[in-house]
Amino acid sequence: MTLTGRLLILVLVIVTTMLISGAYLALGAARDNINNEVESSARITMQLLTAALISGHTEDQVKAQQILITHLQSLDDTRHLQIAVIRGDGRIIYPNSEQETAPSKAVPQWFYQLVKPAPAEYRKRIASPLFGSSEIVILADPIDEIKEVWLETKSVFTLIITFTVICLILMAFTIRHALLPVNNISKGLGVIQSGDYAARLPRFNLPELNRLSEQFNHMARVLEAQQQENRQLSRRLISVQESERRHLSRELHDELGQSISAIKAMAVNLRQHPNNMHDGTNAIIGVCNTMYGVVRDMMNRLRPVALEELGVETGIERLVDGWNDHQEESFCALTISGNFDNVDDDTAITLYRIVQEALTNVAKHASAEKVEITIERQSTGIIEIDIRDNGKGFDQNTPRKGMGLLGMRERVEALNGKISLVSSQNRGVTIEITIPHQDDTG
Repeated sequence: MTLTGRLLILVLVIVTTMLISGAYLALGAARDNINNEVESSARITMQLLTAALISGHTEDQVKAQQILITHLQSLDDTRHLQIAVIRGDGRIIYPNSEQETAPSKAVPQWFYQLVKPAPAEYRKRIASPLFGSSEIVILADPIDEIKEVWLETKSVFTLIITFTVICLILMAFTIRHALLPVNNISKGLGVIQSGDYAARLPRFNLPELNRLSEQFNHMARVLEAQQQENRQLSRRLISVQESERRHLSRELHDELGQSISAIKAMAVNLRQHPNNMHDGTNAIIGVCNTMYGVVRDMMNRLRPVALEELGVETGIERLVDGWNDHQEESFCALTISGNFDNVDDDTAITLYRIVQEALTNVAKHASAEKVEITIERQSTGIIEIDIRDNGKGFDQNTPRKGMGLLGMRERVEALNGKISLVSSQNRGVTIEITIPHQDDTG
């Protein structure tokens, strides 16, 4: 069921509950009013008849009775009542029908049964010199009052129902109009799902939907930026792969290829001139040493050999020492604390590459005199890295073309870590990295 339908059903249930509660209270009040009206009319009529019997001015019994009947006839049209006068000897002075008055066809039976008061009969004995002991009998007949209440109730309920229907129609139109932006949001989500992160939502009049629009647009901007970063990383990865392949190809061709050719030529020369054995073997040993250095450099380029042979701490220390040896105006102070013996390979290479990338960035861009790198592994296995320099820094709001920081972020996030960077013009760069214990992350 749609949201509009649910809201309309909820409103209808609330209105119906209010109508039923109001009707219950109104019917109770109507029943009390009818009862009070009938009682009031009966008391007044009883007083008038008593006064009529007592104030007869003639001694003629027939004439006095005629006067009483005239008074009764004048009260015969009184609403709500049936009147009779009975003498002490049982003679009925004025006729009285004891049959219960049937409800009018203008009043539904169910409404009549709901509001009719309890049957009421009023009697009063009087002593008259003309009639002797007599009794006035008044039976309550509330049908006229019930008919009046029914007409009023029908009008009120007709008005309420009409008003409710109109309100529901207006509410349905208003809700449908107010929820039209939801269709735009749904279409926007569909566009985002298809991979087009350039989709944006307009501003809406409703504050709630407008906040949703702002959050949607922020999400789309973040996804678009990440998509762009991923594309840059992919291009960078392909470029790095091709660069490494070209480098390896040149090394293999220029260094190893020439060295192997030289060894082959020396071996042929030794076979032809065995007397030059000493000089030839020395030359071959020299070429082999050169080849070993080239191969080692190639292996270190592919994966730091120091990590495999010496561990994380010593590998990073040698990396920093080598960087300091090649820098004349900068110096890096390294501090490593904690136990790194059981660090897995992915974390180890990530730590090494982060330090390597940070030092490369400092050398290329920072113009810093001092770099401080602190690496600490806590007892819980969490690794914290703090890198600071006193270089010229940069404006973080200005887009940067370099991929070093982006690659560093990708490496950290691949291990479910967090990285934060703070920098401004002439205030250096501070990088704080937290890498969780890999056994806990999974």
